[in-house]
Order: sequence, then structure tokens, then C-alpha cells
Amino acid sequence: MSLRVAVGRILSEVTSVLGEADLESADQLAKTVVAARRIYVTGEGRSGLVARTFAMRLVHLGMTACVCGETTTPAIEAGDLCVAVSGSGETMITLHRARKSRAVGATVAAVVAAPGSSLGAEADVEVVLPAPTKLSQGATASEQFGASLFEQVLLLFFDALILCLQGRTGTSAESMSAKHSNLE
Repeated sequence: MSLRVAVGRILSEVTSVLGEADLESADQLAKTVVAARRIYVTGEGRSGLVARTFAMRLVHLGMTACVCGETTTPAIEAGDLCVAVSGSGETMITLHRARKSRAVGATVAAVVAAPGSSLGAEADVEVVLPAPTKLSQGATASEQFGASLFEQVLLLFFDALILCLQGRTGTSAESMSAKHSNLE
């Protein structure tokens, strides 16, 4: 298969999943993010790496965002939001962090690949991006290995959410640039 064909297939898969995503729950997530005092993100593997990119952009928006598991991450409290990301919705550490967040009165948002997961059951807001994961097939089949399609869709979903949040908060690109790391 040529690279051009591979790119076309991936773009087709991504477009299909995003077309099937529940955008009403995504709108609820946007409202929840804006209302939160602090936003904590958690996820493992490649999904966790994408969650980190979301936290970075939240900081650029002027919000307080933390990555679970980092040594400088403060205790989560009531009024905070935990955004837990897991394609399967069954990743044990992510599920544990969602439960701990809920236990202290924080709001929990789950971004998963299929409804009916343990993580989704713990969430106040659940966004389903119907892509296959390493444990199951989603609404859209994929030629790609593992949960690659979920992780790609997750990145685009979070970038779209940031764009929406930028509009909702009235944050300019110049303001975001001023908050970008200058220690590079």
C-alpha cells in the first residue's frame, strides 16, 4: 500500500468516527470545563499523551490544568474537574483516578470509545467517540493497529474543543501565545 492510500484510508476512518460522535455531550463537556476551578486530565498510553496535549492547550487558554501522576499535581477537590480518557473505558489506573475524584466531590468527565464502560458509569459527562479499541470494535472498523483510530480522533476532538472554548471564553490567539512556553 502506498503512503497516499494509507493517508486516505486514515482520513476516511477519522471522518467517519467524528461524524458519529455525540456532539451534545461534547457541548456539555465544554460547559463543564468552563465552570471548573481546575481541570485534571488522566489517561494511559497514547491516550494519556493526547490528554496531556489537551491540558497544555487549557493552560494556553488561561485555565488551571494538571496532569494526574505528575509530582507537582495538587490534590483534586470539589469544584475541580477530572477529564478521564480511555478507549476501552476499563483502564484500571484511569478508572481509579475517576473514582477518587468523584469521592472528593470533583466532577468527572469520561471520553471513551463505546458506551457502557466502567469509566462512563463513573462520569457526570460522557463523550463517546465510536472508534475501535484494543479490546473491541467500535462503530467504525479500522485497518489500523490497536486503538490508533481512537487516539487520532481524540486529538482532533480535543483540538476542536479548545477552539470552541476559545470562542466561549473570548480568548484571543495573541493571549494564548503569550501563555505558551518561553523556556524552549
